[in-house]
Amino acid sequence: MGFYVNPKDCSKEEWLKQNAVLVSSDFVYDEVSKLEYYPICLVDNGSFTAAAILYNEEEADRFRRPSDLRPKKFWVALKEDLKEWYYNVD
Repeated sequence: MGFYVNPKDCSKEEWLKQNAVLVSSDFVYDEVSKLEYYPICLVDNGSFTAAAILYNEEEADRFRRPSDLRPKKFWVALKEDLKEWYYNVD
């Protein structure tokens, strides 16, 4: 099971707009994580969206698989800002 941004006082999309930066899907995980950020994938599952925290390279690759055709947008947010949903932040 993964870790997901799930704010109590606004939508996932609003939280991302206020706290994260939109990036392309070809980001380099190591470069992003060295800067104290984690990528986040906002994925449209049809009836709901999910904002998955991509906490390691394997998780990032899972959401970037070409065979996964769900609409997605990728963001980066400070690790510190994600502690509420992901407790193992370095």
